[in-house]
Amino acid sequence: MDTQHPAAAWSEALAFAIERHGTAVRKGTRVPYVTHVVAVAEALARYYPDREDLTVAGLLHDVVEDTDTTLDEVAAAFGARVAALVQAVSKDDGAMFRALGTDRETFLAGLERDEAREALWLARREHLLRPLRDRQAPPDVLRLKAADALANLRAIARDLADPAVGDAVWARFRVGRERSVWFYEQVVRAVEASLLGEPLVTELREAFDRVRAWDGAN
Repeated sequence: MDTQHPAAAWSEALAFAIERHGTAVRKGTRVPYVTHVVAVAEALARYYPDREDLTVAGLLHDVVEDTDTTLDEVAAAFGARVAALVQAVSKDDGAMFRALGTDRETFLAGLERDEAREALWLARREHLLRPLRDRQAPPDVLRLKAADALANLRAIARDLADPAVGDAVWARFRVGRERSVWFYEQVVRAVEASLLGEPLVTELREAFDRVRAWDGAN
């Protein structure tokens, strides 16, 4: 990738993302899922135009978590750095359970279905948040997560403002409004702790505050 013009790498990554995400749509909508990764990459390209790998990772950040694509495939096509960025923001239950010192069966023992789903949701978010909170994550991982959260919050805000959706948007989220807002607040705080003052982070904070304060009368 080092010898390519950035636009060439972005085009290849976009084509890869379109192929892998296929006909997937955003939860509860008919919007193609790939529009989300484009929004993430757009924010990264705007604020960090010299960080080609970061923009490419924005386009690819969900291919491992949401498709059958492997990190090895990402690394082979786009390099180890891009693969490392994608890995840092992808769900990894194996690593999570190892960190917890347990396994899935033991972790979920005795829980009803809904309880198990919520427990897994919370454990996965805490696992993703830990390196962000502990300042172990490299700055570009924080930027990637910030751009992801920004794109999601903008989409939520648009739906909240849409009379056809409104507060019903929260029904798309497995854990509802309270837990979802909590998670985004943790991301915002973690990013601000390390990157306060960067324009992307300022925009993320503004987007989060709009969603948190929404009361249906905005």
